Amino acid sequence: MTSRHETVASLADEVLQGLADSRSALIYAPNTVGKTRLAQHLKEDDPEGVVLYNSFVEDLFTWDNERVVLRMNLESELLATIVTQGLDGAIIDNFQAFTSGRIEPRLDFENGEISFGIHKGDDTSADGIKISRAEESIFVWSVYYSVLSEAIETLRDNPELRSTDDYDQLTLAVIDDPVSSMDDVRIVSVALELSGLIKRAAEINLRFVIATHHALFFNVLFNSLRRRSDRAYVLARGPVTGWTLAKQSKDSPFSYHLGIIEEIQGAIFANAIERAHFNQFRALLEKTANFLGYTGGWGDLLVGPDAPLVVKVLNLYSHDRFADIDTSEVAAEYKEAFRSEFQEFLKAFRWAVAA
Repeated sequence: MTSRHETVASLADEVLQGLADSRSALIYAPNTVGKTRLAQHLKEDDPEGVVLYNSFVEDLFTWDNERVVLRMNLESELLATIVTQGLDGAIIDNFQAFTSGRIEPRLDFENGEISFGIHKGDDTSADGIKISRAEESIFVWSVYYSVLSEAIETLRDNPELRSTDDYDQLTLAVIDDPVSSMDDVRIVSVALELSGLIKRAAEINLRFVIATHHALFFNVLFNSLRRRSDRAYVLARGPVTGWTLAKQSKDSPFSYHLGIIEEIQGAIFANAIERAHFNQFRALLEKTANFLGYTGGWGDLLVGPDAPLVVKVLNLYSHDRFADIDTSEVAAEYKEAFRSEFQEFLKAFRWAVAA
């Protein structure tokens, strides 16, 4: 069953209606389709009832490279909760659990900064290290995860016994692509821990909307949440049809990629290639690599002479925090390389689609 929507408000209403008799909505969509706009709309429509994770949460943290500390915006709602509820210990524990405990963060709320170190008491110990982009993503997720976990445990208590009423208004957790830059092992770990939270929240009035462009994250969550009380969708957007939201009954949204291929082919034919098509191509490559078991990653699927350039551009656009908003055209050189590598990909993997 597929529904069509001309506005993000209509799309959000459809998702919320589906949550009337389910505990979660898992949405698969490539970057630039509108995940960020959907997440923002849900938060803005109910500021007190929604706890949100998206790229704007990541922007609460910025590196001070001179002092090698990660600065945090303590005026944000999320970090204010961390301070008032004393969740710094939970953040450290969760971060070390997701990273196997090698790196220890130290949170300084007085100065609004986090430092990282390796403390083993030997020659391998180090202070003031700069963590990787993947580890930074895990740290930011650990902040949100700690608040969400604390909220769920609090709401499971009898209202008269709760230590705080700060979470009483929460009805919805909205999570937009939390696995940016993470490797597959950590993506699986985050997905499994998140599914555990959703299951623990089953007895309270808290629902979840999770949107992702990552096929592995979608697959793990889908299989972990496989119940009638959970819904899965594929979200797409066309220049004429607007948004389409299709219910998904299988753990792999692979059939959707036939539509992606047709849309990219149309853009190539019309000489109208945009950033959106690059991100769609990356989603297609990720899913194909996962489906075929390519352990080296999706880049191994590009075999033409322009493969290095296309890989570079796909990584650049995919890591753009505002990819959902910026759909501007790209350089002619990138377009030509994209056109060439896309056709090579279709031939190499024998996609049976109309030209």
